[in-house]
Amino acid sequence: MCKNEAERTRLVSVTQFSNPRSSGVSLPLGKRAPFILAAAILCASSVGSGLCQEGPPPGAPAKPLRERLLEKALKGDADAQFELGKNYETGRAGLPKDFAQAEHWYREAADGGDPFAAASLGILFSFGKGVKRDYVQAYMWYEVAISHLTGGDKDSVLELRDSLAKRLTRDQISEAEGLARKWKPRRSADSG
Repeated sequence: MCKNEAERTRLVSVTQFSNPRSSGVSLPLGKRAPFILAAAILCASSVGSGLCQEGPPPGAPAKPLRERLLEKALKGDADAQFELGKNYETGRAGLPKDFAQAEHWYREAADGGDPFAAASLGILFSFGKGVKRDYVQAYMWYEVAISHLTGGDKDSVLELRDSLAKRLTRDQISEAEGLARKWKPRRSADSG
């Protein structure tokens, strides 16, 4: 529960300034910004109401973030899978930097319908981060992400895809587009 001004400030700051879906590339908050702002205002204004609860009750030991994420990720939560991938990619939340694990969790999240995970896979394949550099795979993942994004988020991934296209032949682009059209998530983002 938000007990004091410092905790409310911390929660508002984290909510307003953390964009975990950036994968090393700044993706605008797009349509999520109003919801994030509303959550921050609700949290900051709900002192004593219990709406701003974070973690276990007072006095109970909190599980480390990595454990909480892993529990949710193993249950199929695409957001937790994405976060786990991001934390492995960057070596955050007490996890080692491990690109193979990042790729695994991004793939799980993409299979759960998360377009940011698909864009992150595109980045891994574009730069050969923990996977063999594969521009066709990168282009395919960018296409998958683009087909599920809107606004500034979509524009950012379009820029990445278009920049990558300069390194591909027409046949490679056609192959990547075909792979993207055939790709389907194993489960929808709502069913996770």
